[in-house]
Amino acid sequence: MSFTVFGAYLGRSAASRHFLYAAAAGLTASVYCVTDAVLAGHASVSTTIWAGRISMLATTLHGAMWLAFLAAWDRRRLSRVERALIVASVVGGLLSLVPGTVVTETVTVREVAWLGVTYRDPGVGPLIVPVVGLSYLEQAVATVAALRMSRRNRRATAVALGLGLFCAIIVVDSLTGLHFLDLPYLADPALALLFLSIGSVVVSDAAESAAKSAALERATVALAEREELAALGQLAAVVAHEVRNPVAIIFGALTALERTPRSDEDATLLGIVGEEADRLKQLVTRLLDAVRPFELQYSRRAAREVLRAAIAQVTSGAGVAASQVELVAAPSDDVECDQILLGQAISNLVQNALIASGRRSPVRVEATLEPRARPEMLRIAIDDDGDGVPIDARPRLFTPFFTTRATGTGLGLALVKRIAEAHGGSVAYEPPAERGASFVLRVPLRELARASPRLPASPEV
Repeated sequence: MSFTVFGAYLGRSAASRHFLYAAAAGLTASVYCVTDAVLAGHASVSTTIWAGRISMLATTLHGAMWLAFLAAWDRRRLSRVERALIVASVVGGLLSLVPGTVVTETVTVREVAWLGVTYRDPGVGPLIVPVVGLSYLEQAVATVAALRMSRRNRRATAVALGLGLFCAIIVVDSLTGLHFLDLPYLADPALALLFLSIGSVVVSDAAESAAKSAALERATVALAEREELAALGQLAAVVAHEVRNPVAIIFGALTALERTPRSDEDATLLGIVGEEADRLKQLVTRLLDAVRPFELQYSRRAAREVLRAAIAQVTSGAGVAASQVELVAAPSDDVECDQILLGQAISNLVQNALIASGRRSPVRVEATLEPRARPEMLRIAIDDDGDGVPIDARPRLFTPFFTTRATGTGLGLALVKRIAEAHGGSVAYEPPAERGASFVLRVPLRELARASPRLPASPEV
């Protein structure tokens, strides 16, 4: 029964739908074992007869489920013989429930003296031989199908061996049920061995299916992101042509107007126009930066210096005091990276932390090494004590054009993600234990494309 539950759980995804048939085979085997227990017990005559009927139904359906499982596992259609056997098994199983056809209304007591077990076997009807023969044929065809499949898939060998053993047991149990042999029913232990052998196959195949599903999901996400970036690239080209040129004309006109005498009111209005034009210019620049393809230009420099340069750039550009950003720790080890792009990613994260709503303390920047990671990673954490990020917004933080601020563009974090992934790293939001927000940027300490050659160190600033 545990095999049934496990197979049904694995069969939920489209890539492993064949496990549903394995689960159905396990269910029919469980039903068969329960009916065997009834035959070996002291149930009433009517209960024993119905146990015999259900036992024959489970036997026929059990073989049908293995045929369906092997075809689905092998990614092929059922053959004509297999389809005919499955239809015949359903018909034979249903006939088993009709009184007097496969199982009669009588009960025969059969004692296996040397084992000390007494069976109460239902009487056999006129269709018992064809139904039992059908069950055996199903198992034999399933065994042959598994053997053929084992030439392409080694895991099918264990299934073929298990089904072959069960075929032999069916013959013995059939002769026992017809009173030709004085033996206990052996199907129960045979089924246990069958599902133990197949269980390892199912687990390994499930692991492979899960890996393939995860890879497919990652590929789907990556494809969606590439398509989104392609659409953004087309939009950026339109913006560059339709917006950037008019903005440049506006700036030229403002420069000319500033040289002419004007009233205080006109000066105020011109200042507003200039500020809004500058904001539009920055928006266009960010849009182009977020979608423009770039090729990393690697150089080597101390990680501490890369961080200091990025922090100095953002504090001077934002017009805030240097004391508002605290570099808590940074390693002196060299990092191989595109200094301009990595510095831009760090600057964007620090800029977001500086303008976080509710911030009261300086922004904290801390860089450490992760030597146990492969490759060795540089971990850069930017923390603030502001109001934090709403829970419902966290899954979309790095999506282009998504922002939680009224004046935000939603392009900064998307660019940070592109830069991190281009280096072979990542960026993530990690909610702190208390208030605030924490963004963690990870990049490899060494260029992934080459491990041995060392790049010349760039001059410090």
